[in-house]
Amino acid sequence: MDIKTNRCGFFTSLMGSLAFSGAGAALAATTTDLVGQVAPLAKATQQGLVPSPDERLREELKVLLLDMIESGAFGSPSPENIDLAIDAPRQRISSLGVLVDSSGAQAARNGLRVLGTTPGGSAQRMGLQSGDLITTVNGSKLSDLGESDAGMAQAAVVLREKVDAAGSDPLRFDVIRDGKSMVVSGVVASTWIPAVHLRLGDGFEVASADDKAAGSATTQDGCGRVSIFDVAPRQQGLHAATLISIDGRRSPFAGQTSFRLSAGTHVLTVAERIESRYLPFNDRLRNSNTSEPYKTLTIDVAANTTYLLAAKLNQDKRNEWRDGAYWEPVIWKETSESCTP
Repeated sequence: MDIKTNRCGFFTSLMGSLAFSGAGAALAATTTDLVGQVAPLAKATQQGLVPSPDERLREELKVLLLDMIESGAFGSPSPENIDLAIDAPRQRISSLGVLVDSSGAQAARNGLRVLGTTPGGSAQRMGLQSGDLITTVNGSKLSDLGESDAGMAQAAVVLREKVDAAGSDPLRFDVIRDGKSMVVSGVVASTWIPAVHLRLGDGFEVASADDKAAGSATTQDGCGRVSIFDVAPRQQGLHAATLISIDGRRSPFAGQTSFRLSAGTHVLTVAERIESRYLPFNDRLRNSNTSEPYKTLTIDVAANTTYLLAAKLNQDKRNEWRDGAYWEPVIWKETSESCTP
């Protein structure tokens, strides 16, 4: 599991989890065309004419977006209907620089086997070697943890979490090497990534408070937004949510994380996306509640305000899966942000 993030991976980590809802038909440029535009930038760099960070980010973002368009990541609606707001707080990216066998529960039955390390990386500097069997990390065992929801070894997920949480504190690994137990420890190299606020598209108004068919109760001037981009703090019991409909209207929501609404009263239909590890019951029980899988939330949208939507886990009702009482949709944060119709 190599925790290193490259420059293209940075944008991918911000946007790759979004299933974009747009098409590339309206964009005539191709990756080949763009390479022709970026090539002079690379040549200038080689000649010592270093481009500004703004120029580099713009060009690399174009390459990534065109690649996603050509691969069909935008789906079917046209690009002018895309309205994606990508917000990420300042974050520390840690790089352990180790490749482990995370192919499944059986492979990690006794711990995580080291397949290789990045030359000069944190793992190599600590002393980890190919062939080592990592049995614990900071006191947490890595054996007999089974598989994760993604089908990989759960031990690899635990390792990733421990590396991310370590910060500038040292990590301690209990290792078996050539049949002998030993301890390897050290601090993981990390880099701070600045906070990001990125918006794609001119915005797509999916609901209007003066639309009688939408069932809205109040009309005001201006517009606001509802965002389901998942930055909700788990320590407050807040988790990701999915927007099913706005005022009973289903729009091409796939891939959108920000929704522009006219100012006024709106009714949101919401589904929870709480990670299984936070729930005391399994997914079979969770999905058996087919009668009321969604919940509604009525909000009064003010002009030039963005509302962050989340699913709140009710700690006092965590076991009540039959009627879905374990969660509820909430607006957990409001921010002032310009919204132009």
